[in-house]
Amino acid sequence: MSVSLSDWLRPFISLSCDDRETGEILAECRLSQLADAYPFLYLCWQQSTASSLINGLLVVQAMQRLHWISEAEADAWQGLFARHLLLRFPRWQTWLAELEHEGFSAPRLQQLATADFSAWNQLEQPAESLAALTRRLPEPLRVRSTPMGYALAVRASSFVVYGQPLNDPELLRQRFWPDVQATLNDYWQVHSATDCRQLLYWLCGQGQRYAWQLDFQWLQQASDEDHELWRSELPEGFDGYGDLLETLVELPQLDVAAWDWVRMADLALAGYLAGYLTATEWRSVALVALWLLRSQYQNWQQLRDSYLLGYQLWQTQTSFTLSPELEQTWALLTESPFSPCNQLDWQALSLDHPDFRDAIQHFSARLDDPLLLGCLVASLRDDACLLTGLEPGSLPASRRNDAREYLFAGLDIQAEEGLTTTLARFWQPGRVHHYDQLALNARVGRIPQLPDNLAAVPEVWDAWQQQAPLLADLVKQPAGVVMAEKYAFYLVKALETGHYPETEARQLALALKDYLSWHYPSAMQLLKAWQGWDEVLTLGGEEKPLQAELEWHLKDPGSLFRFLPWKRPPTRFTEPGKPVSEADLATLNLVGPLTGIHWSWPEKLPMGPREELRNLLQETHLFQQEEDLKDYLNHLFQAGDRQEFMIAFSPFTLNPARLDIEIETHEQEERDEEQEAYYQRLLRVKHNTLGINDVDLAAWDMVQLVDLAVAGYQLDWLDDAELLDWLARIRGLITREYHGWADFARALLAGYNFFMNESDNRAELLEVFSQRLLSLLIAVPPQGGLWYTLAWPGERQRDWHQQATALGSARRRLH
Repeated sequence: MSVSLSDWLRPFISLSCDDRETGEILAECRLSQLADAYPFLYLCWQQSTASSLINGLLVVQAMQRLHWISEAEADAWQGLFARHLLLRFPRWQTWLAELEHEGFSAPRLQQLATADFSAWNQLEQPAESLAALTRRLPEPLRVRSTPMGYALAVRASSFVVYGQPLNDPELLRQRFWPDVQATLNDYWQVHSATDCRQLLYWLCGQGQRYAWQLDFQWLQQASDEDHELWRSELPEGFDGYGDLLETLVELPQLDVAAWDWVRMADLALAGYLAGYLTATEWRSVALVALWLLRSQYQNWQQLRDSYLLGYQLWQTQTSFTLSPELEQTWALLTESPFSPCNQLDWQALSLDHPDFRDAIQHFSARLDDPLLLGCLVASLRDDACLLTGLEPGSLPASRRNDAREYLFAGLDIQAEEGLTTTLARFWQPGRVHHYDQLALNARVGRIPQLPDNLAAVPEVWDAWQQQAPLLADLVKQPAGVVMAEKYAFYLVKALETGHYPETEARQLALALKDYLSWHYPSAMQLLKAWQGWDEVLTLGGEEKPLQAELEWHLKDPGSLFRFLPWKRPPTRFTEPGKPVSEADLATLNLVGPLTGIHWSWPEKLPMGPREELRNLLQETHLFQQEEDLKDYLNHLFQAGDRQEFMIAFSPFTLNPARLDIEIETHEQEERDEEQEAYYQRLLRVKHNTLGINDVDLAAWDMVQLVDLAVAGYQLDWLDDAELLDWLARIRGLITREYHGWADFARALLAGYNFFMNESDNRAELLEVFSQRLLSLLIAVPPQGGLWYTLAWPGERQRDWHQQATALGSARRRLH
C-alpha cells in the first residue's frame, strides 16, 4: 500500500512549522536569496549524505513558505529528494543513525526520534538509478532546450533561471538577483546603460584574454633575460599573475576565452534586470556570448576548464573573491545531475540556428559607427582605444592628459590648428601607391636601375632579393591599410584629447571608413593585408611589429572585426586628405635624398613652425619677404649653380693644359676658404669626379628649387596654383634634360658632390647622400624606395604600372 508524498513528508514538515524556524533554517545555511538557494540544493543532492538530504528538504520547504518558488516547483523538489533518500537509505533507522553520526542538529534530531516513520517504506520505491531519476526532472526544474535556454545555462556559475517568464525583469530580479544593482555598481563599475553596453562589447571583442594571451605568446618565445625584464615591469600587485603565467607557458595555448564570454552573458542578464538593457538587447548579447562559446568549445567540460583558468588568472590581479557557492557550483558543473551538462546536449546546439543569426545581426548593428572602426584599428597599437570607440564621451581625465601630452608635446602638433588640417599630414596617398607598385614590381621581376656613378654593395642586393618574394606575395593585398592605420591612431588620439569637436572627428572617421571599405571586401581581408605588409615593413626593426596582435584578431572568434558591418561605399567618396597626381608627387620628390620623401601634397604650417621656417630662410638665404623668394626661384630656374659651372669650370674641360696650370697656381699659394673651395672644384673637374663633366647640372638646381618652393608654400608665400605652376615648369625642364630616375640621380650626385661646401665631415655627408639616393632607387628598405616605384615625370605609363596600384583612374589620382 503506497502513501502520498505529503503524508510521507509529515515528519519533516514538523521540523519547520513556523516562519521563525523557516528563517533559522535559511540562516544556518547562509542563504539570503534564491540565487544562493539553488546552488545549495545542487550541493545537497551531490553530497548525498543523510544530513545534506534532509537539509535540502528543509530548505525547499522554507523556499516555498517565503514564496521564493511555486508550490508545483516545491513539490517537484521534494519528490526528487524523497526518492533520493529512499534510494540512499532504504531503512529509516539507518538514516537516523547516520544523522546522529554526522552530528546533525540535536534539537531537530530529538524531534525526528519521536516522529512517525511508518510511511517510510510505503512511498513508491524508485526503481531507476540516481542519474535516471534526475533525467525525469519536472518541467519547472528543466533548463530550456532553446538557444536562450543554453544562454541562461552557461551562467551555471551562479544560478540557472529555470522555467521563469523572462519578460518580467522585476520578478526575475526579486527572485534571483535582488542585489543586482549593487553588483553592477561595486563589482563591474557599471552605473549606466552606456557603461553596460561598453563593457559587453569589450568582453566580446577583447576582454582580459587579449592581454593575457599576448603575454603568454610572448613568454613562450622569450629568453630567460626577457622573462626577468618582463617580471620587473609588471604593475604593482601583479607578482602572482607573473608566477602563474610562467607556470603555464608549457601549454600549447592559453585558453581563457570562456572567462570573458560567460561573464558577458552574466553581465547582459544583470543589465536587463537592472533596467539598463531592453529584453531584445539582453537576448541578443546573451545569444552572441553563447554562439562564441559554442564556436570555441566542444563540450561543457572544456568551457568549464577555460572559465576556471581565467578565474585563476584574474584572482592574481585582484583582491575580490567570488562566493564559495559560485566556486562550488562550478566544481559540480560536470557532475551535478541538475547541471546543464546533464540536461542540455552541447553538441546538439546548432551554430546555424535562426536565433543566432538574428542575435548577431542585432549585435553587429550597434557597431555600425565609423568612429568605432577607427578606434578598433587604433587598438592594435593601444588596446584602450577600443574603449574610446565604445564610449568617447566618458574617458577618464588621465587618458585625456596622456593623449594631449602625446600629440602636443610628443608630435609637436599645434593646439590652435584645426583637426582636419592637423591630421592631413598623416594622410599619405603616395605611400600607398609606392607599396602597391612595389609589390607589382616584385611580382614582374623589375630590376632597379642604378646610375654608373653609384654602386650598390652586395649586401644591399642581397636584401633586395630577400624582400622581393615577400613583396610579390602582396600584389593582391592593397596597401591602403598601411596609411590608414596610422591615420586612425592619430585621429583617435586627437579625439581622446577632448580638444577637437567630436563632429569633425566623426566626419574624418566616416571618410576613413569609406576608404577602407572601398579597398577591402571585408574587415578580415583588411587584417590579412595589414598582416602581410606589417611583416615586410618591420623587417628593419624601426617599428614594433604587430604580428601577434593581428594574428590574435584573425583567430579570436569574438574579435569585433568579425562583427563590423561592412558595406562598400559609392564609387565617389571623400577622403580625409588632399589628392595629388603621380606627376606632381614625382616632382615634389626630386628632393628625396636632400630633405626626405613627400608622401602627399604639402601642408601650410601653423604659426609656430611657420615662424621658425621664416627665420631659417632669412638666415640661410637672406629672404625678408615673399618677393625675395620668388626672385630666387626664378634665378634657380634660369641659371642657378649650373651657370657658375658653365662659366667658371666648363671651359677647362676643353683645355686640359690650361686646367693643369690653374691647379698648379693655386697649389703654390696660400688659400682662404673661398679659394680652397675653388681649388677643390678644379680637382673634381680634372678627375671628372662622379662624372661631373658628363652631365647637365640642372638636377642640383631643380632640387633646390622644389625645396624652396615647398617652403614658400608652407609659409603662405605661394598659393596652390603657384606651387602647381612651379612643379609643372620644373617637370618640363628635367624631362628635357634627363631620361629617367637613374639619369637624374647620376646628375644630382655629381652636382651635390661638386657644389658641397668644404668641411671636415664632407666625406660622411656625401656617403649619407649617396645612401639616400641608393635607397630611393633600389627600395632597400622598402619604405625609402619611392623613385623605384614612381613613374618618371612625363614618362608614358608602362604596363607594370597598371591595375594593382592606387592610380587606376583616368585622372591619375592617388586615393
